[in-house]
Amino acid sequence: MTKINIDLTSKITQENESETFHKEMPGQIKRDGEIIRASYLEDGEIPVKMLLKDDELIIKRGSGNNYSFMRFNVDEKEECRYVVEGRQMDLTSVTKLLEFEEDETSSKLHVEYDLYSGLYLIGNYTVTLIFT
Repeated sequence: MTKINIDLTSKITQENESETFHKEMPGQIKRDGEIIRASYLEDGEIPVKMLLKDDELIIKRGSGNNYSFMRFNVDEKEECRYVVEGRQMDLTSVTKLLEFEEDETSSKLHVEYDLYSGLYLIGNYTVTLIFT
C-alpha cells in the first residue's frame, strides 16, 4: 500500500434539498494490475475500504454493528446494505457515472448514483475522490 492524501467531495440531494461535504484525510492505495484498492479513516475514526475493478466499485464503510456495503456498476441496479445499531436496511443503487482518471501526480474517482429503498428514491449522490 502506498500512502496518499485524499480530497473527498460529496453532494447529496434529497427531495428539494442539497448539501455538499468536503473532507481531506490521509489514506492508502494499492494497484494490482487493473484492480485498485484504497482505504482511509473518515473523520479519523470510520474505516472505509474501496475496491475498483472492471468498471465496478465496491465500498465498505464502518464496522461492527454500524456499516454500509455499497456496489456501483454503470447502468446496473446493485444491491446495497446499511446496518445501523445492528438493524439492516437493504437498498438499491443505480449508477449513472463511474469514472477513474490517472496522471503522473494524482488519481480521480468520480461516481454519480441514485439510491432507492424499494421503489422509493432516497436521493441522488455525487462523490469525487482525488488521490495525491
